[in-house]
Order: sequence, then C-alpha cells, then structure tokens
Amino acid sequence: MGLIPSRRVEDRQYLKVGRLADVLALLQVLALDPYSHRSEDGLQSELQGPPKSEKDWTAVAKEHPEFFRVKVKQEGGSSVSLIARHVLPKTEQGTRELSPEFVGQLITSAVDLHDRQLKRNERWTYLVPIWVALLAGIFTLGTALVTLWSPHTVVRGSTDCDQTIRTPAK
Repeated sequence: MGLIPSRRVEDRQYLKVGRLADVLALLQVLALDPYSHRSEDGLQSELQGPPKSEKDWTAVAKEHPEFFRVKVKQEGGSSVSLIARHVLPKTEQGTRELSPEFVGQLITSAVDLHDRQLKRNERWTYLVPIWVALLAGIFTLGTALVTLWSPHTVVRGSTDCDQTIRTPAK
C-alpha cells in the first residue's frame, strides 16, 4: 500500500447498510457526552447494542478516520474518541466541550459525505441503457454483415421468385 490510500475503499464506507445511522449515533455520543473517550463496552452500553453496519463500534470508528480516533491500549481493548474534541482548548473544568452548532456541522458533514458517495456510486447507472443499445446495434450489424458476405448461390426456378441456396465453404 502506498502513501496515498486507495479511493475505492474510502469511497464506499458510507454505502454499507446502516452505516450513516451508526456514524451519526457515534458522533452524537462522542461529541455531547462528558466523557470524551469510550471503550467498546462503554459505547455498546450508551448506544444500547452493537452497530448495524459492522461487528462493533470500534470497527465503525476505524473506518471513519475523518471523524474518529481509535487508540489501542497496551492492556488490551481500545478507546474511541472524536478528533474534534482533541483540538479544542480545555474549559475551566478541564474538559473539552463542543458547541451544539459545531456538533450539527459534524452531523451535516457526515450526511454530505454519505450523499456524495451515493451519488458517485450511482452516476454510471444512466449509462446502462446506452451500453445495452450499443451492444445490440453491434450484434445486429455483425449479423447483417455475416449474412450479406456469406457465400451463396441463386437458383432460378419456373416461378417468379428467386431462391437462395447456401453452399458450404470449401
């Protein structure tokens, strides 16, 4: 793998069934909860179960580095946090809090990313009828040319109609 990750994998993360809902739920919990870091058990408890699009919440967070940071602990397990909370200055209470407006912008960004990936994934669908018509035309033209150029003999009978008899190629 090179320095620049492949766009193929990244461009399809939001297209998994239930992924947008999972990302939005994870964003809300990690943005609005007083605890900025959560373990898998803590996320499952707060979100009342596993995600719909992946085996666990940590896997969802790993696939969306645009919003989340996953830190693997030495004693096992991992901690998931929202990247935006790490760049804010601490309040007098020693916590980093996001404004509701900023949380709304994060949610809007996730929805926009989903919509863009969906649109990019569906952009080729209007070309399907064009390709089908093009292939049908090519096969029709090919059949007509083969019929036209194939060797044949014309036999004139006592009727006014001409009959074509095909002779096998020698």
